Amino acid sequence: MSQYLLLKDISVQNANAIAGLTYGFPAMTNFLGFTHTLSRKLPTELGITLGGVAVISHQNIVHARQPKGWGDYVFALTRNPLTQKGTTAPINEEGRMNMTLSLLIEISGLLGGAQHMEKALKKEVEKWLPRLRIAGGQIINIGSVSITNKDEDGKVLRRLMPGFILVDRSNYLKEHFEQKKQDKDDASLFDAWCDFSKLKYKATKVDDVKEEEPQEKTDKAIWEYVEKPNPGYLVPIVAGYCAITPVYEAGEVEKVRDTSVPVAFAEAAYSVAEWMSMHRLESIEQGIWRYAHSYPWYLAKAMPFKDEVIEFDELDEDAEMKF
Repeated sequence: MSQYLLLKDISVQNANAIAGLTYGFPAMTNFLGFTHTLSRKLPTELGITLGGVAVISHQNIVHARQPKGWGDYVFALTRNPLTQKGTTAPINEEGRMNMTLSLLIEISGLLGGAQHMEKALKKEVEKWLPRLRIAGGQIINIGSVSITNKDEDGKVLRRLMPGFILVDRSNYLKEHFEQKKQDKDDASLFDAWCDFSKLKYKATKVDDVKEEEPQEKTDKAIWEYVEKPNPGYLVPIVAGYCAITPVYEAGEVEKVRDTSVPVAFAEAAYSVAEWMSMHRLESIEQGIWRYAHSYPWYLAKAMPFKDEVIEFDELDEDAEMKF
């Protein structure tokens, strides 16, 4: 790709903060879905399609509170209107958040230097953006819409500061899983993923020792934080889908959204990503997420660091990374 569409400082309210077993930020599939929707809205006569996307977060606030002023946080839920019978409607817990982010989207089919095409593209994007949603949230403000060249990576990175970009760290998961299997034969990929997603502490027993008295057994312990397997602001993410059934022919399954296409039932697939400060990024390509598919996997992946690549044949179809 030679050009990018830069959507800078998009303010979104009430976006979905829960993705599968994770919470705190929408899944990467939400942003790739938004890009695909925006691409389909463009007129066919333009001959332009949108591809991969980089997500840069400038600010995000999860709607959560501490009921007692301390301790665990809970989602701040809204009270629904009364039912027709005048009773209180039941509440389905849902996590919401407000966020300000920028999206850098690949452009395909745009001729270099064709200013009339660039103006037409910007006009269409500005027309459709307020009508679309990102992760279920409403777009309430857009800083700017512009088109930039791939050769201007340094200039683009500076324009996106200050902010944090989400990069793919699936190679960390692979390395940790291989190390875990050496220590424990029955270790699973899900166990390795939990080491990145859980907040862990370990207890070291402390024995009271006195000079004049024999050692006594006590329940005292020192609790220490267990660091994640790799350094960095690592987070668990929903990275795509894994098929759990064969692919059925079009029309074979009833009551699906579109009976004109083949259908397969799928569940969420999980991976690991890292929030990285923009000034640490070597190339914007390292932050561009694209879909890659090889049955049964349909995953969002970005260019790995240091030429570290996970091939599809290294993924076990029966791995406990799908639920």
